[in-house]
Amino acid sequence: MLTPLVVTMISPDTGSPMPTVVDVLPQPITAAEAGLMRGTPVPEERRVHHGNWTAWPHTRWSFTHMDELRASARIATGGLDGDLLPNISSVAVSDETVDVGVDPVDLHDLTVDDGEGGNWTLDEMLHHTYTDGFLVLHRGQVVIERYFNEMNRSTQHIMFSMTKTVTGVLALMAVAEGAMNLDDLLTAHVPELIDTAFAPVTVGQALDMTDGIRFIEDYGDPRSDIMQYAVAMAFTPVPVGWDGPNGIHEAIMDFTERDQPPGKLFRYKSVTTDVLAWVTARATGQRWIDGVSEKIWMPMGAEQDASVMLDDRGIAVSSGGMSCTLRDLARFGRMLSRSGRVGEGAGERQAVPSLVADAIAAGGRPYPGSGGGYPTREGWTFHRHCWNMQSTLGGFLPMGVHGQRLFCHPEKDLVVAKFGAHPVTGNVHTDLTHESLYRGLLERC
Repeated sequence: MLTPLVVTMISPDTGSPMPTVVDVLPQPITAAEAGLMRGTPVPEERRVHHGNWTAWPHTRWSFTHMDELRASARIATGGLDGDLLPNISSVAVSDETVDVGVDPVDLHDLTVDDGEGGNWTLDEMLHHTYTDGFLVLHRGQVVIERYFNEMNRSTQHIMFSMTKTVTGVLALMAVAEGAMNLDDLLTAHVPELIDTAFAPVTVGQALDMTDGIRFIEDYGDPRSDIMQYAVAMAFTPVPVGWDGPNGIHEAIMDFTERDQPPGKLFRYKSVTTDVLAWVTARATGQRWIDGVSEKIWMPMGAEQDASVMLDDRGIAVSSGGMSCTLRDLARFGRMLSRSGRVGEGAGERQAVPSLVADAIAAGGRPYPGSGGGYPTREGWTFHRHCWNMQSTLGGFLPMGVHGQRLFCHPEKDLVVAKFGAHPVTGNVHTDLTHESLYRGLLERC
């Protein structure tokens, strides 16, 4: 087990969410079992709101109700058909039931490493990793689709940092369209960055997060940069006596220190995504929200609209604020793993440019530390705003805190989409378990 275990809990002293070191993880109860948002009116101790939505067990309700907690914008779909995602059909033959069509992935007796020297069944793994939704696609067919915690096919769930890959796709499309170049300095499009640590950084370096700025993404330290940045993003309420920035763009202007020269080393930083989104919007003359809708969500043929949280200035939280359905998440992953194409047979078409999708899928060159310094990610890369396991498993992996994962394997045409509400914010705690899951599924394709 990776230690320490840090879970955001409600502090008995302040009544506010506080990262707390625990000896064991809490039991994976659902929102209903916790009595959250039940009653008319809801008792204060059971109410989920902007001030406590990041704390356990409130996350089991808040992650599927983000548009009720904060101002948000609609990411529209419409018109075009995408991947239909049919279930594998079954027919009765004598006294037996057999599957027809594409051969299914056999999940019988699949076991998964529990990260502590033992094994879980698939059902146990989904339970103990606090799963809200789980979907496996093989060759465009639904192998398994399960929902928990009152989630269903039409429920939007927050993606957290899987949103970063959406932002990466949008930026790469701006490059493909000639609105900006990978070698452009960020300041060529947003001159306001000239007095920040982003001044010497290029678009390509921002896409790979090799910008070299000083930014500490430690979810267990309330004083870290990411926890302070969360206030500016309006993820968390403004504390009493706050004299910091209001809004994403104002917060970006405060980052003036550097750790490394640009282009040298990858370090994970959410603020870089919001800078990239700002630059892309300025280069294209189009808001992030409209760009995602018109260039990704509509062409992809999403089944339902998505949404995104806004800061107090109306700017989309492009680093982690998007919510969508599980099926549309899987569609997004399969589109990228098929060189930007969607649909089957005569209905197959190009939804996003192949150069864009292939750049996401290809991954970068692994080097010691290319996994961001995380011991479970040695040999991984973070390339074009997406985690990549090309050298270890042959796939790529948009990923977000609290258990949001989208494993995509182009060669096998396998997509594994998972929403969750794991009480530990960072995903390193369950990396080994999920890698074991992916290996098991790949062996059975």
